[in-house]
Amino acid sequence: MSENIKSIRIHPGIGIARMGDSDEFYIGPEAPGVVVDPGGSDGPGPNGGTYRDSGARLKRQAQRYRVYAYDANDKVVAELTSDSGLVQSVHWRVHVRNMKAANYAFQGAYLFDPDELRNPSVQPGKKPIERDKLIIDPGVHTIASGQAGPVVMKGDIFTGIEKGTLPGQLRFEGFTPKDSSKEVEVTYKAAKDIELGQLRLDSKDRLLFVPAPGKGECVTTPKVALSNPSETVNPPNGPDNGKNPLTNQFAYFNIPGWWDDTCGGEIDVTVTLKDGTVLSTRDNVKSATDEGTRNPRAGAWIVTAPPKFAPHMYHVVSILDRVYEAFPEAYPYAKQKTNFYRDVYPVFANAVNYGWVSAEASGVMGKTKNLAHGPKQPGNLLSPGYIAALADPAEQSKPIRQMIYGLMRRAPGKNGRLVDSLLPAPPQRPISWKNEEFQRSEDDTKMPKLWGTGGKPAQNKQLGNNFPDQFLSLTDLQLNHLKEWADGNFEVGVPPKPVSLEQLPLAQQPHALDSSALEPTIGGGFHPGIEFPYLIIYRENFAEAFRVNKGIEPGSVAAYMSSPWQGDFWSCNNAWWPTQRPDIVFEYDAKDKTRTYKEWFRGYDADGEPLSSTDGYNQMAFAWSKLGMVLPIKTEDGSFLKDNGQIVFVEQERDPALNRPPAKDK
Repeated sequence: MSENIKSIRIHPGIGIARMGDSDEFYIGPEAPGVVVDPGGSDGPGPNGGTYRDSGARLKRQAQRYRVYAYDANDKVVAELTSDSGLVQSVHWRVHVRNMKAANYAFQGAYLFDPDELRNPSVQPGKKPIERDKLIIDPGVHTIASGQAGPVVMKGDIFTGIEKGTLPGQLRFEGFTPKDSSKEVEVTYKAAKDIELGQLRLDSKDRLLFVPAPGKGECVTTPKVALSNPSETVNPPNGPDNGKNPLTNQFAYFNIPGWWDDTCGGEIDVTVTLKDGTVLSTRDNVKSATDEGTRNPRAGAWIVTAPPKFAPHMYHVVSILDRVYEAFPEAYPYAKQKTNFYRDVYPVFANAVNYGWVSAEASGVMGKTKNLAHGPKQPGNLLSPGYIAALADPAEQSKPIRQMIYGLMRRAPGKNGRLVDSLLPAPPQRPISWKNEEFQRSEDDTKMPKLWGTGGKPAQNKQLGNNFPDQFLSLTDLQLNHLKEWADGNFEVGVPPKPVSLEQLPLAQQPHALDSSALEPTIGGGFHPGIEFPYLIIYRENFAEAFRVNKGIEPGSVAAYMSSPWQGDFWSCNNAWWPTQRPDIVFEYDAKDKTRTYKEWFRGYDADGEPLSSTDGYNQMAFAWSKLGMVLPIKTEDGSFLKDNGQIVFVEQERDPALNRPPAKDK
C-alpha cells in the first residue's frame, strides 16, 4: 500500500481545544453529532463521565489530530498510525502564540481602525507582529514517536517594561486617581512561563493538543480592574466620544496590562514510512527534522477557547456553517435534494434548545413570557403536532411552512451572505459603514432573536450607530434549504443517528473530523466571538475549506478576540451565545412537568461578595470554571427525558464553592 501514498494531510484542518482549571482532560468531538464523554464515572456525561475532577475542577477538552495518506488522485489510502504497519516514525511540529495584548484594539466590526492598538504606550507605531514585548511566543515545539510525557509550551509577556502611564479613567484595584483626567503612572512586572498548552501523543502517535488552564492576570501596579470603565465615565462611550481605545464603549475587550493564556497557531507533521519515504505537511522537507515551509492545504490549525457549558446544544449558526458559506463546494450534500431531517430539522431543534439557556427564548419572563420556545409554548417546533406538520411535504402543510420561513432573517449582504455586508478584512483600512451599500433597517421581529456582528441594538441606538447585522442571520445555505422546504421541494428522510468515527468508511473520516471540530462552535454574532472573530468568514483567509491560508501568523487570527477572554465571557450575558455561555438555567420537576429558572452567573466570589448581574467582569476571572454545566436528564433506560418533544436540560455539576455564604465581618 505504501507505494500508493503520495501525500499526507492532517485532520481536522481547524481544531478547537477548550480550557479548564483541572489537569485532567478529555478528547473533543471527532464525528458529527457525537457528544463525547468526559471520562470518569457516576456522572451526567453521555457514558456516565464527569466534567469535573475529584476536586470539582473543570476538565480541559483536548483536540486530537490524525494523519491521513492520499494517493495520486487525492483519494484517501489510510490513516497513518504507529500500528498501521506503514509507519516508521511520526514527528509533529507545533507553533502557537498569544498576540492579544499586541493586537489592534477591538472597536467592533464596523468601526475597526488599524491606528488603534491595545497597550498603545508599549512599542507604539509598530505592527502587532513586531510588538514582541506583548506577545506570548513559546516558539516551535516538537513531539515524536517514542516520546513519553507532555511537551509544555510556555512563554513570557510584558518583558523589558519598567514604568509607564495609563489613562486615569480606567478602574484600578485599591486605587482611585485624584484627577481621573490625568495619566496614572504604573509599574510593570513581566509575566513569566505562561503555559499556552501541552503536546501529547496517544497510543498510536496521534497528536493531542491540551489547552492551557484558562488563566489571566494584570501585570501593572496598581492593577487595572477587569471592567468596563466607559459605563462610569461619560457613558455609554467614554471620553472624547470613545476615541480612546482604553476607555471606549468596548473597553472590556481591550484591558491594558492584562494577559490570558488562549492561543492559536499551526500544526504540522512529518511521517517516515517503513520503506524510508519521508512525507510532510510542510514543503521542502527531506528528513524528519527539516523545517521546510508551511503548506496550508496539508497542515492544520489550532485555536483554544473557553469551555462549552452546554455540550449537547448547538448554536443555530456554527463556524462549520460559515465554512460552507465561504466554500459552498465543500458542502457534502451540495447537489442533493433538501432533506428535512438532515437540513431543516437541526435549525428548529437548535432554536428550541435555547429555551433552556436563554431568558428570552425560554419565555419565562418579560415580553416573551409564555410566547417563546418553552415546552408548552407556541414556539415549541419539536412538539409532536408541529413535527408531523413540518415534516409533511403535502400541500396542506404548505401555509405553516411558508409562515415559519417568512420569520427567518436574511443577512444584510447581497446574496444573503454576511461577509458581503462587512468592510474589507482587517487589518485593511476600512471604508465607512455609513456608505449607502451598508444601509438597511433592522427588523427585530425576525428570527433568530440573537445579537449580531454589528453589536447590541440598544447600545448602537445610544451611540447613533445604524450598523447592519445587529441581529444574527442564518447563512445563505441554511435559508436556501428552508426555502426549498417551505415550497415543498424536499424529501423527509429519517431522524439523524450520529455514529462514531470508527464506524464511518475510511473515505468519509477526514471530512467528519473537519466538520465535527467546528460543529459545536459559534458562527455569529462576532462581537468579537467565542472561538473565532469575524475574520473567519473571509474566504481570503483560507487556502481552501478548513485550511487557514499561508501568510497568516500563528496567533494573529485569535488576537482579535477579547483581551482577556473573561471580559467578553461575562459581558455577553444576554442573547449572544447561550449554548456556550448560558444566560439562565433550570431545575425541573418531572412529576409535575414544571421548571424553575435561575441566573447562571450566581453565587459568591472569592471574597464572599455576591456575583453581580450588572458588573461581574472582575468576578468572572474567579467564577468561570465553577459555573454549572447544562445537561439533559437521563431516564432509567438511558434515553433523555422529554417534555412535549423537547429534551429537558437542567444545570448539573456546579462547583459548590460558588454557593458558600458571604464572608462574616471580622
